[in-house]
Amino acid sequence: MTTLVQVYEEEFTRLAERKRTWGGGLLIAAAGIWLWLAYLLLSPFSVGYGSSHTTDCDSRVFYGDSDRHESYADAEGERCDAERDWAPMFALLVVSLPLAAIGTFQYTSGTVSLGMTRYTAEKARLAAMPDNHR
Repeated sequence: MTTLVQVYEEEFTRLAERKRTWGGGLLIAAAGIWLWLAYLLLSPFSVGYGSSHTTDCDSRVFYGDSDRHESYADAEGERCDAERDWAPMFALLVVSLPLAAIGTFQYTSGTVSLGMTRYTAEKARLAAMPDNHR
């Protein structure tokens, strides 16, 4: 026979596991965005224009001569600068921050809830033991 306490414990555990799963999913989404941004910033690329013209571009981070302090547009050209503009990358970063914060909160609260459930169950089990087995 299932008691009301057991039903409550099962529901609480199910909700905590769901929180942790959602939190993990949001953290994976944020990490995916960060990996994509790292790829955009660190990898060289090519820009095609016209029917048969392409220009090879260095990455946004590692470009040009390291001794000179010129802008990316000066070092690589306007086409390369326009292809990997900062604004869309910054927008992706801004979108990823709430995902990471909410994901961290959800994952942490779900994990703590599950730990407290296990703790309470073990404490109840030990309290129910006869005195000679403690």
